[in-house]
Amino acid sequence: MSNDKLSRRHFVQITGSIFMASIGISTLAALLQGCRKEETTPIQPPIESKFTIKLSEHPELAQVGGFKVFNINSTPVIIFRTGQTTFKALSMICTHQGCTTNWVNTAQQFQCPCHGSKFDKDGKVIQGPATQNLRTYTTEYKSDTNELIIYF
Repeated sequence: MSNDKLSRRHFVQITGSIFMASIGISTLAALLQGCRKEETTPIQPPIESKFTIKLSEHPELAQVGGFKVFNINSTPVIIFRTGQTTFKALSMICTHQGCTTNWVNTAQQFQCPCHGSKFDKDGKVIQGPATQNLRTYTTEYKSDTNELIIYF
């Protein structure tokens, strides 16, 4: 009989070599993949909807500093007149757990009655537990028709 059996030492050496080679090949493949230019599909911007406010029908917004809450797509949105031709629109939904905030005009801040989050007049978090600012909507004032368009 011939002695064709592998010694334990020789078996461990071969197995270890194969294992190390496979790790090396995997690492090299991952590195080369990272260098390859990815082909991506451009992201299409979402189609925006519009909400139009005829300012002549809302005297609360006639003067700078005026404000009014509107319900846009079931979301309470507060509109502030910040200048002769400028407006700010903010969602009143707290970013913590979705409660509706209250605008406290004397404190010039939004306060969430559910968990105590507070936001400044620009919707920025000033007290948690919320960590994200209130959502801001783009506005456009049409002086020729005296209308305000809110994009959402």
